[in-house]
Amino acid sequence: MPTLELQQPFETTESRLRVENILLPGRHRFRLIVVDDDGIESDPVDTLVTIVGPIPRSDVVARAREARGRVFYATGVLLNAQHLDADRLDNHRGLARALAYLHGSGTLAGLEVTWERATGGRGERLVVKPGVALDRLGRIIEVPRDAPLPLDRWFDEQSDAHLIGGFKPSVQGVVADVFVRLVPVDPGPTPGSAYEVKLYLRQEPDPPPLPPPTWPVFMRTDGARKDLQDAIFAAWAAWHEGDDSCDQGGARPLPEHVLGQDPTSVFLARLVLPATLPASDARPVRTAREVVVDNRSRRFAYPPAALARWVGL
Repeated sequence: MPTLELQQPFETTESRLRVENILLPGRHRFRLIVVDDDGIESDPVDTLVTIVGPIPRSDVVARAREARGRVFYATGVLLNAQHLDADRLDNHRGLARALAYLHGSGTLAGLEVTWERATGGRGERLVVKPGVALDRLGRIIEVPRDAPLPLDRWFDEQSDAHLIGGFKPSVQGVVADVFVRLVPVDPGPTPGSAYEVKLYLRQEPDPPPLPPPTWPVFMRTDGARKDLQDAIFAAWAAWHEGDDSCDQGGARPLPEHVLGQDPTSVFLARLVLPATLPASDARPVRTAREVVVDNRSRRFAYPPAALARWVGL
């Protein structure tokens, strides 16, 4: 491999030249002159090259730690599409983290679950109305149109054992919950996210758990403001150091989640499918009573303006 020396010409017959970089950091000017077979020289072409020295390792480590996984820049480092995608993704994560701190998780608007009887041309079904929710990571889940779930077909597909486990004597019916979760899609020319609405049979002892309040109950005393402020102080440590709901590995299942379920799924509604349980421990039998849909036990992400209006501000 040839070595270029300062202020010394280097002649070659090759159209390309690969050299070893032994130049000191700084700006260096290279001049190219082409000579044809008749000895005629071309006009000189000058190129200015900047040599960048390596960043000290201690500086790299410090900046990487400060960036906390974000893209950070250095002089002379070329960026590619992957870097820009990572930078945009970090902005999305920062926004999601802010939304999670500000609003928690739950329904922002819409997403009411309704039950519809079977008709001549369509079976019994649930319908999740259009709306928007925040999951536990602060990500926005948007359902842009009605999301139907075929309830009769879903019931028929369940095993006898699971239906027996889902039957709760206190409500004389089979209990199932409706969840929605974000399903990220691969990046492309029109990136976006999909959603999944799913029913889960509750196998827990009667009664199955419902979502607990995100915030503790503040007693309306002279210390109410201090209690609220103390809870806000504790929220940072809960997110970063882990508590009953999350740790460094991500979100942990909450009481409303079933075994093996994506713990970022957002609870929407509790269903009671009226049924009777034969004495022989056979499959529960649906009755003619209407399905009961509880839309009120979900978490709501209340807009600050609505709360202000509620308290008379």
